[in-house]
Amino acid sequence: MAGTLTGKRAIVTGGAGGMGRNFALRLAARGADVAIFDVDLEVAKRWGEELTAPTVVDEIRAAGVEGLAVQVDLADAAATEFAVQEVVEAWSTIDVVVNNAGGAITPFDRSSPTGTSEEDAHRIVDLNLMTTLNVCRAIAPHLRRPGASVINISTIGVETEITGGKLALYAAAKAAVVRYTRSLAVELGPDGIRVNSVAPGYIETARIRAVAATRPAMVGDDPAASIPLRRSGRPEDVAGVVEFLASDLSAYVTGDNIRAGGGIHLI
Repeated sequence: MAGTLTGKRAIVTGGAGGMGRNFALRLAARGADVAIFDVDLEVAKRWGEELTAPTVVDEIRAAGVEGLAVQVDLADAAATEFAVQEVVEAWSTIDVVVNNAGGAITPFDRSSPTGTSEEDAHRIVDLNLMTTLNVCRAIAPHLRRPGASVINISTIGVETEITGGKLALYAAAKAAVVRYTRSLAVELGPDGIRVNSVAPGYIETARIRAVAATRPAMVGDDPAASIPLRRSGRPEDVAGVVEFLASDLSAYVTGDNIRAGGGIHLI
């Protein structure tokens, strides 16, 4: 599969660590130039991820492609416009956008449907929905040509209840991302632009492992015990789906929400 994305240029939001870092490195390994957007470009080190180079952008460049890193709060629409413009000025065109910025940051013990505070609700919606909306609005004028692909990251929690009623606003914000993805696919489809979302299940990143110690298991005492594939997901499991959607292999796929949860939605 090496070289399947050669010549393409991609933006990965939340790309400085966790799943986003894996997405960025996968696209780079397949030949794409990759720019990462993140509010904290040192987040991988903060969660103890082992980098193969001094920084994530150095890891990207080690694949023999161009790499850029922009520190930006994507919940700020004006800042997002400036960040996108910085990449466009450097590269002229963008072929792939992965809207990965987000996360279930609400404290677990106050994340029920009626127990989520107004402050937490605004934070979770800004981080998971508004970041995607801001990026898509800013990038759309630079994507209007056949073959471009927008990939939004949702969650398996949109389709199944695996948290005992917790993380309610997170699931709601990601459900809005899925619905927004479908509408955007209709709008951009006539220009030959595909828009899809990916719904990860229980994916073990360094951050998730650390946070999991403070929360009840999502599915029983062992999260993997009830997953049909009998293992938790790895970031590379989701990266494979992102690669598919970024490549021409998915040339006739748009408006879909593809699950990457090992079948957890079936239980």
